[in-house]
Amino acid sequence: MILGVMSDTHGNRRLMCEVAATMEAAHGATVIFHLGDDYDDGEALARAGHTVRTVPGLWCAAYRDGRIPRRLLETLDGVTVACAHAEKDLRHTERAAAVILTGHTHRAAVCLLGRSLYVNPGHLAATRNRGQRASYAVVDIGPETVRAAIHEATGRVRTEIIVERARLA
Repeated sequence: MILGVMSDTHGNRRLMCEVAATMEAAHGATVIFHLGDDYDDGEALARAGHTVRTVPGLWCAAYRDGRIPRRLLETLDGVTVACAHAEKDLRHTERAAAVILTGHTHRAAVCLLGRSLYVNPGHLAATRNRGQRASYAVVDIGPETVRAAIHEATGRVRTEIIVERARLA
């Protein structure tokens, strides 16, 4: 299963939609995780026909709406995946997931911490924001390994990590 991961679109729907199309066509993503700021952007992707999981960012009205979850936890192809806009919103349960997706910082990163693979896709707010180039992540859950890669908005791989599934929670 291949997951597309984006965050911090901040209303830049043109770039968001271009990246969503790339995630599906070039990478084969079947689910897109939109990690907030802005929640409405994630909902726009769903209305456009994409399969989306979305959480609100700190600056969204939806973040303060108790009916909308700030974090999600689900099992995909036998791997637990947790997400929230900001790491501070993760509870103990989500922090124990095999793959943890967060945004907020606008700084893309992938790393293995303990038995969890942390992925921050960066931002799609503009071609550059807070000194960082626009980026997104692709997480490929394979039968033996999980690969997480950060891609420039152009599609070029910036960095990646491959972890054996047995090493993950």
